[in-house]
Amino acid sequence: MARWRKLLPFRELTIPLKMAAAAVVNRGRAITPFRELDLPHGSLRLVDGVPLVRVRGTPLEMGRALGTLVGVQAAEVFQHYMGFFAPDRDGDLALARQMQPQLPQWFTDEMTGFSQTSELTADDLLLGQTFLDIHTVALCSTLAAHGSATVDGELLLGRNLDFPGLSIAHQANIVVVYEPAGGRPYAGVTWPGFLGILTGLNAAGLALSMMLVYGQSRHEHLRGQPFPLVFRRLLHECADVPPALALLEQRPWCTATNLMIADSGRRAARLQLHPKGAVVDQTTPEHPTLACTNHYLQRRLRSFAFTWFSSVLRLSRLHKHIRRGPLDVQGVKDALQATGMPGLNLQRVLMRPERLEMEVAFEDLGRGPGRWVRLPREMLFPGL
Repeated sequence: MARWRKLLPFRELTIPLKMAAAAVVNRGRAITPFRELDLPHGSLRLVDGVPLVRVRGTPLEMGRALGTLVGVQAAEVFQHYMGFFAPDRDGDLALARQMQPQLPQWFTDEMTGFSQTSELTADDLLLGQTFLDIHTVALCSTLAAHGSATVDGELLLGRNLDFPGLSIAHQANIVVVYEPAGGRPYAGVTWPGFLGILTGLNAAGLALSMMLVYGQSRHEHLRGQPFPLVFRRLLHECADVPPALALLEQRPWCTATNLMIADSGRRAARLQLHPKGAVVDQTTPEHPTLACTNHYLQRRLRSFAFTWFSSVLRLSRLHKHIRRGPLDVQGVKDALQATGMPGLNLQRVLMRPERLEMEVAFEDLGRGPGRWVRLPREMLFPGL
């Protein structure tokens, strides 16, 4: 039985059942609408319906501002998502507390600030930051292209985030811009109360997108930092691909993931992050594209999981669009539409590091093209 439990992650096999049950339990449930607001250390604006949140100052000040701006929605999502998806709160909390000593002080301060101005407790915030390391949930697809692979040579990074929204999380997609005191601004596509970053871009032009890998041991995450925190650190600490690779050489992560990073210097790298090390592939003028989904491409790292067939199929579709010829913005969007998983596709993001802008699509994502909203540099990083 132990052998089969390693091959088939039974906890993840329950996700379709939870989605079906949530469709009944959360049917018709609506979170409190986001509203525009200005604070001394932050603001919230609605850009064509997309909540654009901005916080600045010390970690404690940014956490307090976030709690004030989106704390109500964070508590609602936590209650109706986390409480439903992960009912073993005590068991998850015990695992989360094993990760807690690895959290940097600035991150802990931000969680503290958030709990001070919202209804979420310190334990709630800890569970929210470690949730994706404890439960393998997301299915994603990402491609990066530049040089001869794009119409005008510009680097384009596109990603799908396929995630079981349980009929609630799709209402809570937001973009948060962090302006840390004395540091470089950076933006993440996320949810209220989730302080890590899965998709993001900083003001130096470094962009990233992560993809979980299935089939690994549940307890590997206990020996490092939550991976959404690690990827936020990349945007916080690094200006381009080389220092990001150097940071990851320290192996701060602990959960099996794939990661795509790219920068305004037209460099891109795909990292297969195994708990024991990383396999890095970088674009070159001769090979200016990379694509990735939810399985390891390196043969020695491969492991079987029930998501493997879907992951391989989505990767082949990305390669098909790449082979059609030079990509433009619409070509990347078409590739994302072809690989988005109906019923799971919560976010589509197109990042343009050289322009310091992104486009996001949170609506009409079933089998449709999505309703894209452009967030230009002057919105994300005003004053640059």
